[in-house]
Amino acid sequence: MSTSRLGGPAEVVDADRPDDAALVGDSGHGVDAVSEGDRRGAAPDRTPARPRPDLAWISWLRFVAIAAVVTIHTVSYNAVQPGARDTLRGITAIHLDVLGVFAVPVFVMLSGALLLDPTRYQGPRDFLRKRALRLVPAVVFWHAWYFLVRVLLLDQDLRLGDAAAVALSGKLYTALYFFWIVLGLAVLTPVLIPFVAKATHRQMLVVGTLACLMTALSQATAQWRGTPDVFVETAWTWWVPYLGYFLLGWALRGVVLRGRALVGALVLACLLGALMGWQWHNPEAPAWLETMSPVGYYSTPAMVYSLAVFLVFQGLVRRDGPLRRLASSRMSSLARTLGDATMGVFALHLTILMWVPEWPVIGGERAAGGTSVLLLRVGAVLTLTYVIVLLLRRVPGVRRIL
Repeated sequence: MSTSRLGGPAEVVDADRPDDAALVGDSGHGVDAVSEGDRRGAAPDRTPARPRPDLAWISWLRFVAIAAVVTIHTVSYNAVQPGARDTLRGITAIHLDVLGVFAVPVFVMLSGALLLDPTRYQGPRDFLRKRALRLVPAVVFWHAWYFLVRVLLLDQDLRLGDAAAVALSGKLYTALYFFWIVLGLAVLTPVLIPFVAKATHRQMLVVGTLACLMTALSQATAQWRGTPDVFVETAWTWWVPYLGYFLLGWALRGVVLRGRALVGALVLACLLGALMGWQWHNPEAPAWLETMSPVGYYSTPAMVYSLAVFLVFQGLVRRDGPLRRLASSRMSSLARTLGDATMGVFALHLTILMWVPEWPVIGGERAAGGTSVLLLRVGAVLTLTYVIVLLLRRVPGVRRIL
């Protein structure tokens, strides 16, 4: 069993694009790298280069995470149907739904891995300006878009004041709360950078783990404490339960599992995924388990599962890793293209799903069809959304909101 910390977290800078941030930024391996010597104070090398194959895992993981998000929202209609556990289609939908629980935590971890780099930090003004240019147009546009979707397409009586109220709770439309998570963590980053610059690797791991465990403990004791809500979910507090993931993203970047350690992490991820799939909405699951650790982003199993997925990808997709072909120059370029489009896919697939019932063969009622139809539906939504987003990203000006 072996692990290695290869030269500290390598990072890149692209002068032509805003700072990278997982779902809402670029992949982080387009040009020059920062070595361990740079982290100790030397000036980083700013020489442009081709996409970094050794960082391709970041983009591939972003692609897999956004595929998981699309899958969750596509199969959820089947997963929650009465008697879902009595059919192969229902069981498949449930496990596909639950296996994607790593998506949001992993996106946050990737944001931490890309943003919490002291060698790239140019001060709060420069950082926040770039983050605002990248995030604010997208946040404003997609909230306005889904307000119009609800009013014009869904024919809902939603006034502007009411829309603003639910938007500030992250609940204007499915999953839009994620914008508030990345905004909150971006605002917090200038405060975190001084600590990150001085902290040791062990200190980062300890603080990040404790922050995640605080979230899990808050959820586990909610019923015992008699509190109806675990967290106050508002635009300015959505980031709170994800702070630990954000810190661990930087702490674990560069931690490469090999051999039995990599296999162990993969097996652990599979076992936890199977456990959560069995537990979710299962009347046979013990009541104490559902009370102490309900399936969701805040539970301890979900935390360990997400960390394992993060580490597995970092160990697999490397030039000397088992999936070394994905780290080749050509595949790295493809990965970056797919990874850079994740924000557009995240925002647009929710609209695409509205037209699923109109599609031939795989459409009809959203819960209709067998297992093969379910899988084809997932593939069709993901593919169509990606095609549209990749085409729209070629349009000047439109790229900023995608």
